[in-house]
Amino acid sequence: MSSTQAFLADVVIMTVLFVAIVAYVKRHLQALLVELCGTMERASFWLAFSNVVLVLVPLIFTLDYKPRLGPAKNVIFEMATQIKYALIGFVITLGGLAIVLYRFIPRNNVKLANPQHLG
Repeated sequence: MSSTQAFLADVVIMTVLFVAIVAYVKRHLQALLVELCGTMERASFWLAFSNVVLVLVPLIFTLDYKPRLGPAKNVIFEMATQIKYALIGFVITLGGLAIVLYRFIPRNNVKLANPQHLG
């Protein structure tokens, strides 16, 4: 496998992975955004923005790594390194999104669980 093929294979794998993760998170994120934003229109914008960011930022990390193949290099390890950078980009982006959302979630002193039902 050439370095170009390895690079492109990782880009395709990471794109599919991040789109799948965004599809999984979308429903939960949308419910939270509707609650925080107050209207469906505002929530839809921020959901679309979040989806784009959660796919594009990790792809930037993926595109930044250039596999170097040679006699002393193994294509699998080079691909794994590129995937590692993409996942780091995704975790940073998702963590940043979580921190922003956490700051806007209203807090109150109401207990979420009734102590009588805990046992």
